[in-house]
Amino acid sequence: MHRAVAGAFVVILAGLVIGSGPALAAGHLVIDEKSWNAGEVELGAVLEHDFLFTNAGDEPVKIKDVLPQCGCTVPEYPKVIAPGETAAVRLRINTKTLHTGKNSKTTTVLTNAPGSERVILQVKMQLFTPLEFLPRPMVYLRTVKGKAKEEKVLARPHREGMKITGVESDNPNISVSFEAAKVAARSDDGTGHLANVLLPREGDVWITVTLSPDTPEGIHRAGIIVRTTDPDYPEAQIRVSAAVKAP
Repeated sequence: MHRAVAGAFVVILAGLVIGSGPALAAGHLVIDEKSWNAGEVELGAVLEHDFLFTNAGDEPVKIKDVLPQCGCTVPEYPKVIAPGETAAVRLRINTKTLHTGKNSKTTTVLTNAPGSERVILQVKMQLFTPLEFLPRPMVYLRTVKGKAKEEKVLARPHREGMKITGVESDNPNISVSFEAAKVAARSDDGTGHLANVLLPREGDVWITVTLSPDTPEGIHRAGIIVRTTDPDYPEAQIRVSAAVKAP
């Protein structure tokens, strides 16, 4: 009996000794920034940002893969981050194919570091074109034969010194003209955000698209070329779709 108790005590003691040994070494990632806001960015620009990964552990951290949300993002990264080393996961985003307005692109980083097996990186941006058309670069005209139809588009240059010098339609049934827009007062009460955006600002231009009353029945399309003084952005286009029905 005493021998059995003593044997059990030795086994338990050995287990405690083994259990109190040093923990298995592992890599440990410290990532100070997982989201970056690029602010206002001109459409077509290429963004580049480094997300820093620090290995604060005792073993190398392996980056298994980096998976961008879309083809607009190209990652560049090390395969291994040594203990004590800080390395960058660089994301290069080509905004050419993105839409204007708010954008957010995520990239997933897969590693072997405990607690950081799946890291989500995010890049936010507000994209704008050098010459913006409000509410959109598209005009829809609907009328009956014999009756003219007119719509206005607000053109807003975003580059300093850019001015509109001319407009031209490629459809003889659809004419176009432009004039400087009078600056309108804005509301500062935090309401009517869209209405405030559409209010003319200094440098804005009204573009008027008119469908002739002599236009035959059917569907008609046109491209409106808007010319500017900017040598890097000499022209932009507004698309027009018109439908004329029988009276």
